[in-house]
Amino acid sequence: MATVILGAGIIGTSTAFYLSQSGDTPPSDIHLVESSPELFASASGKAAGFLARDWFSHASSALGALSFDLHKELAAKDNGHEKWGYCPSTATSLAETTTDGDDWLGEGISRAKAAKRIAENDDSRPIWLDARHGKPDVISDGDTTAQV
Repeated sequence: MATVILGAGIIGTSTAFYLSQSGDTPPSDIHLVESSPELFASASGKAAGFLARDWFSHASSALGALSFDLHKELAAKDNGHEKWGYCPSTATSLAETTTDGDDWLGEGISRAKAAKRIAENDDSRPIWLDARHGKPDVISDGDTTAQV
């Protein structure tokens, strides 16, 4: 019996892959249908390879966790770090704390000079991040976010 999967993004292609590995469905019976006439036009393309385990609404949280776990499992099994760049990552959030418009441009310096600044007493943020504009919070660590 033929199986039709709508959408050829990361979820559709992953579904097709695991279905083909199940032994229950011949790969020749699996058909992917993609409505977009161009590559990277939908969610998978916009996500830029970002994977999260727990950034989903309640309705899709189980699917999100399963998807993340399967990516992690596949990367471990098939050397995903070397083959396609799978890498656990840390996600941060920055809430701006100033409203006066101060920035590198307002200071009359170049972005390159601003990027060379070293954040004082805080190794958790990139050196280009000016402490006057807030402090980043770690919102996910390598156990729940990754990049491919």
